[in-house]
Amino acid sequence: MNTPKLLRLKIGIFGRRNVGKSSIMNMLSDQDASIVSDVAGTTTDVVEKSIEIHGIGAAVLLDTAGVDDVGELGAKRILKTKKAIDEIDIAILVLESNKITDFETDLIADFKQNKKPFLIFVNKCDTQKPNDNFLKQINEHDFVLTSAKTKLNLEEVYDTLLKTTKKIKPDESSLFDGILKEEDLVLLVAPIDEEAPKDRLILPQVQAIRKILDNKAFSLVTQDSDISKICQRVRPDLIVCDSQCVLEVIKTAPKDINITTFSILMSRLKGDLKEFILGANKIDELKNNDKILIAEACTHNTKDGDIARVKIPKLLRKFTQKELEFHYTNGKDYPDNLNEFAVIIHCGGCMINKNLMQSRINKAKNSEICITNYGIAISKCQGVLDRVIKIFDF
Repeated sequence: MNTPKLLRLKIGIFGRRNVGKSSIMNMLSDQDASIVSDVAGTTTDVVEKSIEIHGIGAAVLLDTAGVDDVGELGAKRILKTKKAIDEIDIAILVLESNKITDFETDLIADFKQNKKPFLIFVNKCDTQKPNDNFLKQINEHDFVLTSAKTKLNLEEVYDTLLKTTKKIKPDESSLFDGILKEEDLVLLVAPIDEEAPKDRLILPQVQAIRKILDNKAFSLVTQDSDISKICQRVRPDLIVCDSQCVLEVIKTAPKDINITTFSILMSRLKGDLKEFILGANKIDELKNNDKILIAEACTHNTKDGDIARVKIPKLLRKFTQKELEFHYTNGKDYPDNLNEFAVIIHCGGCMINKNLMQSRINKAKNSEICITNYGIAISKCQGVLDRVIKIFDF
């Protein structure tokens, strides 16, 4: 139950108002995770609940607002519901017996367009038996006749959900794919500054240590960006550093040792390294008054020297010698219209899953807007991008 949400299988629950989405969520989680009411539109925002499902493992359920909501607020709720499709791995479409509308048809089209495996739960079957015509309509999809109230066919519910998870192609990628061998020594440079979380490392650093161990290699961790003394005592096969100290690390490291950054490793794992490099090169073409979107996947209070709001803008202005306009988004917020921006600079994405990161990259590409990330942009502006990507085979 301590598994972070971004590492859990995400299961979204969708449908019209009052079909029993929240009741289905409570049935699957075996607790009152969502408020249940006969009043249409009770769920007004996406509700998340972390659970463990036998045979599936750590998962998180997303209970969404009804796609047939009405009014100005209803339109905003529907937009959030549709955005939830970007980050899920599996969709559950909840229906009432004998009723399929354009709302369900549109949802199915969205699932298919976004290549999301889905299954159908026909709810409230304890009070209304599905007729033959209705069953013919849904027969081409995986479905279960159930009732959240009586937990009808609960075993079949879980069996069908497990069957649907097997349609997901497992992601075998790793932070160190193709660049780490057994018994290699990796030096990790992890500065402890004001932005570092108290008494712990950030997730990319933790993931790096774990993957080094998984590869039966060795890790050595330091916070000192002047690594000349360390390299006099041991010779690492690879150096991975924080993007903010990459220049100092490169200056003090032997020239023949491979160096990269945590941010670049994350961009290979969750993003698109080639696309991000193209986005970084777009910085050369920036003009006065161009708008830059800086997107952070997590939310935190801003401190003096904040990387997103202070360091990157300062670095970009110095590198381009242009007057640039910066805009910011946090957490799951991400503009629907990207066309006003010259380039998007995204964080490493350690706090969101690969689905959501890929969706953001695709939206940028579809809008013909270049996108990069913090670490690659920093390396570009400091003139060391070629050095930190040299190790990768393009």
